[in-house]
Amino acid sequence: MAVKPSFPGFTPISDRIFLRNEDSKLGSIAEEKPPVDHPTTIVVYGWGDGTPKNVAKYVDGYHKLFPAARILMVISSTFAASFPSLEQRTEVMLPLVDVVFPTAGDRAEEEKVLFHIMSNTGGIYAAATLNAFQHRHGRHRRLPHHLCVNDSTPGSVVFATEVGRWSRAMALGTAKLFPWPFALTHALWWVFLYAVHLVERARGREASGVYSCRAFLDHGMATPRAPRLYLYSKADDLIWWEDVEMQAEAARGKGYAAVLERFEDSPHVGHMRVHPQRYWGAIERCWRESMAMEGV
Repeated sequence: MAVKPSFPGFTPISDRIFLRNEDSKLGSIAEEKPPVDHPTTIVVYGWGDGTPKNVAKYVDGYHKLFPAARILMVISSTFAASFPSLEQRTEVMLPLVDVVFPTAGDRAEEEKVLFHIMSNTGGIYAAATLNAFQHRHGRHRRLPHHLCVNDSTPGSVVFATEVGRWSRAMALGTAKLFPWPFALTHALWWVFLYAVHLVERARGREASGVYSCRAFLDHGMATPRAPRLYLYSKADDLIWWEDVEMQAEAARGKGYAAVLERFEDSPHVGHMRVHPQRYWGAIERCWRESMAMEGV
């Protein structure tokens, strides 16, 4: 059993899932009743190799917007998003489902959930959460959520055109671990990803990134009542803006409301840092619009 790490201001639910908890007592935030038009639960899925300290800055931002909301933070390495099977990824997300949705039915439907997904790694574990909910409560149920914020995601899922950028992302996340030049680390991860790709094809296993995009376009898993907000940039060298817009158009074609907020100069998962007012303003506006659609 993995050791639960300690992180100031959070209660560890597992080695990858943390609950924002001001009083260091599990459930204290959840016991405060949020305003009727505020989210009750926010889940922030960090980017690949994002540290708790850095991902927590987004949790802080949400706490300022919605101070009574229960906020969970999910962290993962890029490696852990790329290699494990769907069953393994689902197992990792079951503790989150058990905290937010201990039961299905009317009580679960009362939750107002906001997903904040960062980069493709965040998307992979958000999709695993959808699957974990159905694993726990039945395939006929969908995890209730009311807004899905996509920060620097999703990109293209075509392996041949994306392997270079995926391997670069993994190299960036692990560069400090290796003494040799960055180009060698990049090349090694490229070889590793290509080997994993060949193994997945031989097994007939769907790649994690492909599955996550498919899950969030499936009405049986991701409810169409939840609009999508895409925060992305022309300057992002890991997730191209054209791919984000293509994925947004695919979502619209499946009946999902999609709002595009394109930045010109911010780097990958760097939009909040470069344009904080515009960033949080877009999220708050889309949440209000989502609640208006619900008649709240």
